[in-house]
Amino acid sequence: MHEVISVSVIPLKTLFSDAFHFRLPYFQRAYAWQTAEVGRLLSDITGAMGSEQGKRGYFLGKLMVAKKNGGVDTALVDGHQRVMSLTLLFAVLRDLESDPVLQSTLNGFIRGREVRLSPQDAMAETCERFVQAPGATRLDPEVDYDALSETERNVIENRNYLRTELSGVEYTPDVRRALITYLAEHCCVIVSAVEDEDEAWSFLRTEEETRVDFSKSDRAKFSLLSIAPSSERAECQKIWEYCESILGATDMHALLGHLRTLKKRKSSGKPIEIDIAEGYRFNAAGAGLAFLRDKLRPAAERLAQLRQTGDGAGTGPLGERTDRLRWIDPQLWIPAALLWLERHHPDSDETLLFFKKLERLVWMMKIAGFDPTKQHNRIIQLLGEIDRAGAVSAMRELEMTAELRTKAIANLRSPSFDAKHFGGRVLRRISVAIGQDPGPIERDTLTIEHILPRAFSPTSGWRVHFPSPQSVKQYSHRLGNLTLLSPAENQKADTLDWREKKPILGRSTFVLSRRAAEATDWPPAQILGRTEELIGVLFKDWEIKF
Repeated sequence: MHEVISVSVIPLKTLFSDAFHFRLPYFQRAYAWQTAEVGRLLSDITGAMGSEQGKRGYFLGKLMVAKKNGGVDTALVDGHQRVMSLTLLFAVLRDLESDPVLQSTLNGFIRGREVRLSPQDAMAETCERFVQAPGATRLDPEVDYDALSETERNVIENRNYLRTELSGVEYTPDVRRALITYLAEHCCVIVSAVEDEDEAWSFLRTEEETRVDFSKSDRAKFSLLSIAPSSERAECQKIWEYCESILGATDMHALLGHLRTLKKRKSSGKPIEIDIAEGYRFNAAGAGLAFLRDKLRPAAERLAQLRQTGDGAGTGPLGERTDRLRWIDPQLWIPAALLWLERHHPDSDETLLFFKKLERLVWMMKIAGFDPTKQHNRIIQLLGEIDRAGAVSAMRELEMTAELRTKAIANLRSPSFDAKHFGGRVLRRISVAIGQDPGPIERDTLTIEHILPRAFSPTSGWRVHFPSPQSVKQYSHRLGNLTLLSPAENQKADTLDWREKKPILGRSTFVLSRRAAEATDWPPAQILGRTEELIGVLFKDWEIKF
């Protein structure tokens, strides 16, 4: 076997060198990572860079490749997401760097005699123009975002996210240069290589097909209940199955993660079941049963109550707040909610104030583009404030920082707002602030309408205010140009001129459209002004100065 497959630990400075020329088979899975995954990658690397353990090295996962002994041509069979994301990171760092020597070094991670990563033919031009060429990450596509494939959108959106993050106050030129050194010298991957590409795919397929495909919840259940003493196992299983019956498998596994967070008060890279077993001493007599009876079951019942309301059908002020929290993120806020409800009556004024501010915090972190690690750490800090039992009005972690407010406003004002993953949910939340919940954005019931169409005929009346494709692109994707319509209304409005579209908006059942129809015309100033107006509506509802 040792002659068939070789396994090596390789630092990134070697991985992105003339030793490898990665190419993606044409049938390779698409690049699917989004800003959450890329944000976590950046956050994990910078976190490791500042830790004692990380200084010894940081492991970035495994690759499966096909590569002839002594050759450089490398078929990337498994590891596409990481290699592409690291290429984006190196390209952004290169284009932010002012030192020509470091620029050249970084460019060397992207191309030597040829580019280090050759994507599929359909992606090659996009990668070259907007990532791999020097200065490429400062350029935006001229075509409409809707004209891009999902893979192309992910590349552009992740590239833009990394540029925004690495341009922030936390990443000074010195910090970025330290990051460059850390990436090159201390970050590594495990590369499993075979000489024959068919053999590589066979190895990967065998691994995937022979792996026991337990759900995460089942894996945790089997692991934890096998540790519990046999005399307690039946009672433990009964409690587990009751909890899973009221939550479902997905929420059950997530709840274990929330209980880990409540116990450890820090992030962990270990599997959840290991942290739970260690933290609650499952191997001690009675400890596992005590955890399930005194921790898991009460928490499961509280979580089930938080989940009881349907989407948009929350009962009472608390139900409405938890509904809105669930719209933007189903899990992030749960540890704080569970800890609060463990210690406070659900109908108290303090509870309603806490959930109002918690909703605002979670939405603002999402809109601001905070990476998942930063969001999780903010919630962990909030747990400490709940522990101290101070007044909600004095909890600093619930307040809006200048960074949070500035980044959120920038994303709400973005000329490509409709490409943000949270765009439709923000429109729904603004509509709620105006006085109507239109329900979730779904193709058959509720759609997003671009009032200024993204494309229209050369003789259209829209040409008066928007004479060029560039001017259309500059304004058509902004928050202020978006509204909500039923599918039938949307189809009818289509690319009609403003004077013809205005009555359709005015007769709509959706308040957001009826308010838009109050405008006498729809020039660029109207779109910019309405963007500010809608941000103001949202911030007023959240009691944020704007």
